[in-house]
Amino acid sequence: MLRISLCVLALILSSWSWAATPKTEPKISDLVQDLESTKKSLVHDEIKQRKIMSSLFAINKKMKKIVSEKFGLMQEQMLLESSNHELVLKIAELENKVKTSKSYLRERMAVIYRFGDRGVARVLLSSASSAQLERNLKILGIVAKRDLDLLKDYSSSVRELDRKKTKLQNRLAHLKKIEINIKNKEVRLTDENNVKNKILDGIRKSKSFAMIKLHGIRKKSSQILQDDDSGVLDLLFRPSFFEQKAKLDWPVKGEITKNFGLIHDEDDNVTLSQKGVVIRAPLGSPVRSVFSGQVAFAGKIPGFGQTLIIDHGDHYFSVYSFNQEISVQEGDEIQKNQVVASVGTNPEDLEQGIYFEIRHFSEPYDPRSWVKGSL
Repeated sequence: MLRISLCVLALILSSWSWAATPKTEPKISDLVQDLESTKKSLVHDEIKQRKIMSSLFAINKKMKKIVSEKFGLMQEQMLLESSNHELVLKIAELENKVKTSKSYLRERMAVIYRFGDRGVARVLLSSASSAQLERNLKILGIVAKRDLDLLKDYSSSVRELDRKKTKLQNRLAHLKKIEINIKNKEVRLTDENNVKNKILDGIRKSKSFAMIKLHGIRKKSSQILQDDDSGVLDLLFRPSFFEQKAKLDWPVKGEITKNFGLIHDEDDNVTLSQKGVVIRAPLGSPVRSVFSGQVAFAGKIPGFGQTLIIDHGDHYFSVYSFNQEISVQEGDEIQKNQVVASVGTNPEDLEQGIYFEIRHFSEPYDPRSWVKGSL
């Protein structure tokens, strides 16, 4: 791949076209500048989109956490409702007990008030003997003790009733506070999600307009490309990698055994982040480049075996690992669908196949959204 910036190419084309055909200089210069600015715009929009997508992913994780919190709150509410039902019954029982005790004490107080000390004296003076007097004193003591116990029991019941009521009110207030807090979080995240989605929609529209503009520039340049024998214009106006979304061929024919994204390992009970896909294929099968570019790396990487990285320009890269053999070297120019390696085995589980990634800068993209059709 010719490593010359678009600006340098523009200067070369400007001087070349001035010497050869002065009348076409403004047209070529304008097309080159337009192409450069449009590509920059697309790359910039892609970076913005990636950041927004990361934000949306973070919001989605928070929303899932809120759903989990809501589920936990619902379970707590159900348990509390059951507990509250028992508490309400206990409160009702205590209220009846307090009411009965209060009524009985009222009667006892009325009797004591009516008879007063004379009633006690009458009981004592009616004793015919010392033994009967002693018995009457014991009876009066038992009655007095019972009245005292009744008063204590009434006081204890009132205190317990107050405690139960306070406990019930505190529980209900606590749950209400949690419910309001979760609702506020949900509203904030929903609003943030809507704002991010609107921004994302604007970025996608901007990318769509830029792509339309890019196609228009290529259409305008078609006549110039036909008349150009230097190959420089062809290099300048050939399609870029970001225009190939959903148009690429798979690097090898086979079956996807591990998908892009988060995967759960049942054996170790851990969740892993998969940056690409693993494609099962027969040993030695040809591995083809998904697009033209230049070999940026060819060598062994721990855990990935023989690995090939191809630079497709505009900071886009494709990665091919688990290769048996790599047939190209660093710096080699690669054409689309060129055989660049052969299928090997996964160093970890010795499964035959390759590991395939697509990256923009260092950010991995799901390869399935870039290739056409399914394996």
